[in-house]
Amino acid sequence: MKIAHRSLLRTFGLFLCALLSGALTSCTLVGPATVNSGRLAYNESIVETNNQQLLLLVLRNRYGERGNLLALNSVTANVSITTKVSTQLGFGDSGDYLGNLVPFGAGVVYEENPTIFYSPVGGEKYADRLMSPLSLRELMLYASNLNDVARVYFTFVSRINDIHNPAFLYDSNPIDPRFSRLIELFWKLHKAQRLHWTNNSNKSDRYSIVIDHYWPEYSADVDEIYTLLGLSAPEKFSSRMEIPVSIGPDNPVEGGVSISTRSIYNLLEILSAAIDVPEQDQVSGRALNYPPAGLVGQKLRVRRASAAPDGASTAVQYRNAWYYIDDTNQNTKLFFRLATTLMSVSIADSTSNDAAPLLTVPVSN
Repeated sequence: MKIAHRSLLRTFGLFLCALLSGALTSCTLVGPATVNSGRLAYNESIVETNNQQLLLLVLRNRYGERGNLLALNSVTANVSITTKVSTQLGFGDSGDYLGNLVPFGAGVVYEENPTIFYSPVGGEKYADRLMSPLSLRELMLYASNLNDVARVYFTFVSRINDIHNPAFLYDSNPIDPRFSRLIELFWKLHKAQRLHWTNNSNKSDRYSIVIDHYWPEYSADVDEIYTLLGLSAPEKFSSRMEIPVSIGPDNPVEGGVSISTRSIYNLLEILSAAIDVPEQDQVSGRALNYPPAGLVGQKLRVRRASAAPDGASTAVQYRNAWYYIDDTNQNTKLFFRLATTLMSVSIADSTSNDAAPLLTVPVSN
């Protein structure tokens, strides 16, 4: 009997060593696997919910309701691995326990407990950022980096000199065709790498539009740009022409152009007007009514469905209906991407990472 117990204990000891060795090995494997699966899952969830809460904010705006946003400051994931080992031994006559014992038992429990830090978005700094016109620096950065430069100008710019690009057409005012033609010429020279934005190295708040190496292929286009802007073209040919740019109607630059830009809130209003709300909500006054859309708003649409839609880029449920941006509607998707990017920057600038966690979500696997 003693010999049997010793053999059993020896076997158990070897089993325990093997189990602990396997647990330690699993730790080295679980770490990278957790990053591979967890990071992408968290990132996808953050992007999706950011889009959903912005779309919900726009919907509430259309219905004249106050919206609110929560900023996700950080996600801290704590991962733990617990091993359990058990054994059952019998003493006395083997006939009393034979076949009723589990000699060895073991288990490994993997647990992931994320702590999510939220903070409400608000305050004077946020409101000021939301309502203020976009800066020339922002316009320059987007116009210099995005592939579809024309969309940047149509979306961000409301006026260049006396050429207007209104968000809405009040009092049946017609669209000024000069704006579309001017942006068409900008886009043509930009694609040919003849038109660029530049920042004055001596004055950080001074920007210019530079047109260079345009002769003779694009000389007619450059002449038309100067004519549309109401500027006098240089009498002598120059391989490099620089047009100073100022922000707002009250800050003109001699020989340059004055540009007025939209605010982030202007963009949200344009998107609100593109929502397909029920006709009875518009007639009853439950939903706000907007004037006819300008150039940028005419190509936008947020659809409505009675059930969760297929093929939606972003979708959210509101007032017993589903509202969504169709995945094939590139105009609305790109406009929404610009709006979400600007909103994320304004939120980051106006919130603090020192806020206490408002929600802790335990997830076990």
